[in-house]
Amino acid sequence: MPPRPAGPGAAPRAALALGLLLGFYLLALLLLVAVAVLDAVLARGTFTVVTVEGWLGSLAVASCVLRVVLLSRRPGEERAGPPGLSVTPREQPELWRHVRELAGQVPTRPPAEIRIVPGAVAMVREDARWLGLIPGERRLFLGVALLLGLPEAELDAVLGHELGHYAHQDTRLGNLVAALRGRLAHTVATLEERAAREAAEERAEFAAKAARRRAEGRPPPLKRAGTRGPDHYLALVFTAYTKLCLRLTEAVSRRQEYAADLVAARIAGPAATAAALRRIPALEAAGELYLNQYALMGWDAGLLPPEGQFYGGFALLLADGTRRAELAAPAAEPLPQAAGERSPYASHPPTADRVRALAALPVDGRALVHRPAAALLCAPDRLLADLEQATLSTEALARRRVPWAELPRQAHREIFAREVEPLLAAMAELTGAATAPGAGALHRLLDLLDRGLLHDLAARLPRSAQAAGSSGRAAREFARTAFRSALRRLALLAALETGLCRWELCWSGPPVRQSAPVWFTEDLPKALDRAVAEPAVTAPLRTLLLRGSGHGSRDGAGPAPHTPA
Repeated sequence: MPPRPAGPGAAPRAALALGLLLGFYLLALLLLVAVAVLDAVLARGTFTVVTVEGWLGSLAVASCVLRVVLLSRRPGEERAGPPGLSVTPREQPELWRHVRELAGQVPTRPPAEIRIVPGAVAMVREDARWLGLIPGERRLFLGVALLLGLPEAELDAVLGHELGHYAHQDTRLGNLVAALRGRLAHTVATLEERAAREAAEERAEFAAKAARRRAEGRPPPLKRAGTRGPDHYLALVFTAYTKLCLRLTEAVSRRQEYAADLVAARIAGPAATAAALRRIPALEAAGELYLNQYALMGWDAGLLPPEGQFYGGFALLLADGTRRAELAAPAAEPLPQAAGERSPYASHPPTADRVRALAALPVDGRALVHRPAAALLCAPDRLLADLEQATLSTEALARRRVPWAELPRQAHREIFAREVEPLLAAMAELTGAATAPGAGALHRLLDLLDRGLLHDLAARLPRSAQAAGSSGRAAREFARTAFRSALRRLALLAALETGLCRWELCWSGPPVRQSAPVWFTEDLPKALDRAVAEPAVTAPLRTLLLRGSGHGSRDGAGPAPHTPA
């Protein structure tokens, strides 16, 4: 596949974007003119009920066009770009030097701001004025996952691509194209929301009328076919215009991407550029996995990783050999033809097409340098900590920081302690004395069971709707089942405190590995069943936990995967 041409120049692109934006307002004015013409035609005819209904309908259409299309204002877009940490040349001299050197090779004017942002993203903006005729301040947004996960050669390809957008003046029209898309999206969304609200109000009115007629002993009214208001039909008109605009502007955007890839290939080499295109989707997927399963592992327990590790821990995930192999596998596999991805509304071409276009370029024989991109950072730990301060919410920053090795255990302890609160509250209500969660609370609870107070305790626990609606033997079984579940949580909490059960961090598989001695895993369910029997027999559970506190996981067959009892 030969290299793609760069597409139309800046002036034709500006004319296209401006014409489409003006066309949006022209379409609205044409609708108003059509309504006025219809009113004039109705006024020349005989004055009838149909004439009045026509006037009322045209008034509704004209009001909707004026209020929604011409007079409403969409929420202001954050022109400053995504939140992140702006770094100065003094703070990150090597990174700035590198970006400026690449800008000189393009050649193009370097950005005035480099902002490190979360994720595996890279983008550029320019605050140009007068339809892009007057250049403005340039900003480069660089995802921290790219710095932590890419080799320097592939980062050069990413930077070369973004600087290529500057060189081809793609960013000059960014604000104009964003205004067009934002205006269209806001208009269509508002019209659809109004149409849906009108339909819901009509359904509610019909249901209320039907209920009144049934209460009066009369048959419900016949349901009319759903009537469509002017919002619905205007939404169809502007949706069609939006699709036309996207077809035209996104086709230009796709050609710009091919042209920027050629700049990246000239700067970093076709091989490094293709490798970056393959690796970035894998980094995005790994970043999502890391954020949801590792960084936020202790969120429900009010915990976070150590300072600087909310984003920085991603490097620990990538350092694991198994994870590295998982990331390398998609990059080594042939990309599909991706025929289904060729949507006329997509702003980027399919990755497979871009890689094939790069493969058609002459081989430059340049060797890939595997120096990590993070080597460009000065004091990366400090940068990662500052990035947290710049992007995390006040609620997140207020959470307690726990070392990675302790995070799974602490998180499970907090969660278990929260889950046994109703059980401890039931004990306090029955005995008049509060008890802290842990092994001591478990032994006090077993003492109460020995006294035959199982059902007194179980009756004080929260009940499901099904349990609340039952009675007799069924109610007792529901209460016994709920009590056994709470007792199990308290037993696991006691086992965690003594080290009998462990929840350990694992970077290569499931984020948390649960382990306990085989004898504990096998005997716990039976001991719980004996404890909630009638009469209660608590000795097996006491012996099980006493054995654990005496020997811990060193006894028996050693650690084994924990199976929930």
